[in-house]
Amino acid sequence: MLTIIVIALFVILMLWAAYSDLTSYTLSNKLCLSVALLYPIYLLSRYLDGQMLPWSTVLLALAIAALIFIIFAVLFALNIMGGGDVKLIPAVALWAGPAYSLQFLFLMALIGGGIAAVILLNNRLKASKYYKSSENINLSVAEKNESAVPYGVGIAGGGIYVAYHLATTLNQFTAISQG
Repeated sequence: MLTIIVIALFVILMLWAAYSDLTSYTLSNKLCLSVALLYPIYLLSRYLDGQMLPWSTVLLALAIAALIFIIFAVLFALNIMGGGDVKLIPAVALWAGPAYSLQFLFLMALIGGGIAAVILLNNRLKASKYYKSSENINLSVAEKNESAVPYGVGIAGGGIYVAYHLATTLNQFTAISQG
């Protein structure tokens, strides 16, 4: 039961990330740190609920998160990704662990890529001669920086997917141990 509450807090943080990135293109350090620091609490809650993860799984999750951080830090250095995204992605990957990291990254890329495609299409429409005839229609997704992509929405979508599977796994474990 305690573990479900911790997973719910993780989902709330993911929703906050999506909202924050949509409204201000910001994923704060506090948000990223909260997601990362909630993970040990998740591990403790699983232990207290009698469903402790093997240490090998935890260590592999840490290794995966570190590798993802290095890869995305390079993308940040190349000015391809924002700093908040670079910090939040490995924090969520920590939660995803070896079981869900690939699915998380795929879903994150799919959602983020979809949003980027909409922004590109919007920018093309605004640049076309046909857009001038409909100036009263505001299709703009990004008011301040028209090339910015609120990638936190994709990260949050992937994180919620991970949370769903973590909660489902808990329910299966509980059903097996009680049956």
